Amino acid sequence: MSLSVVAGVIRDAQGRILLAQRPPGKHLAGTWEFPGGKLESGEAPELGLARELEEELGLRVRASRPVLSLTHAYPEKTIRLQLREVIDWDGEPHGREGQPLGWFALDDMNELPMPAADRPMLKALALDPRLVISPDPRQFATIEGFLADWEARLAAGFRWLQLRAPEFDVDSLQGLAARCGELARAYGARWMVHGDAQLARAAGADGVHLDAAALAGCRRRPLSHAKLVCASCDHAPELDLAGRLKLDFVVVGSVLGTAPHQTPRGLGWTGLERLCARSPLPVLGQGGLSPADLDRARACGAFGVAGTAGFCA
Repeated sequence: MSLSVVAGVIRDAQGRILLAQRPPGKHLAGTWEFPGGKLESGEAPELGLARELEEELGLRVRASRPVLSLTHAYPEKTIRLQLREVIDWDGEPHGREGQPLGWFALDDMNELPMPAADRPMLKALALDPRLVISPDPRQFATIEGFLADWEARLAAGFRWLQLRAPEFDVDSLQGLAARCGELARAYGARWMVHGDAQLARAAGADGVHLDAAALAGCRRRPLSHAKLVCASCDHAPELDLAGRLKLDFVVVGSVLGTAPHQTPRGLGWTGLERLCARSPLPVLGQGGLSPADLDRARACGAFGVAGTAGFCA
């Protein structure tokens, strides 16, 4: 059985998020979830969310916008879950069906029992949806020039960066990673390294990005769940593997056909939407995209966008 579900992120003035507890007798009773429910046949997600939140919480939703989507296969059913942020509403939420409600900080939500389909969304909600992939350091005359570019992106407001230096030897990369990490921490940003989980651990990075070859060779998640692990995926079997390994994100592309070493014609927006609908994890689109494309990517079901050229000051 396959179901389409829509759920809402509702924040209070302190930034806490509203969750509802599933009552006894329901599937996954006792777990805490983003409020929402099943979409009716042909129902638009924004309309379905408004209907569900009025029925469940007594809220009249004025406006919402997409955050991400994913598909999770439980033993008894498959759920396509679309998450939307509620940005304007009337009323005070209360459990109209007798369900307990609570306002939780993201860190506290990690300690709650939650449905498996909801849990991958927690890390996404704590991140900048614009992942900056560094230029190749060899494009710069000096390492200081590369680091100045890295810091300029931080100063421009980007808070999730990835160090990619494919031709560097291990010793040089360790030194560069240490300096990138110092800058990222100074700006309160998260940062990752490309390809090497061991380097990520040694440098104190927040995570690692695996390319398709590294993903194919994985037999287990390479870093603890306290870290971020994403992988490049262009096809359904890769998405399934990333899900089985319980990674955190997948990066798909090239969306518009400009990412190196990928299909020259690109997936297009339709292809991005198709992979987002198939993915068990939050998706970032890359390839010819910039932060200006975030809203369109989210309309396709992606969580965010990733790239280099358009992600600068």
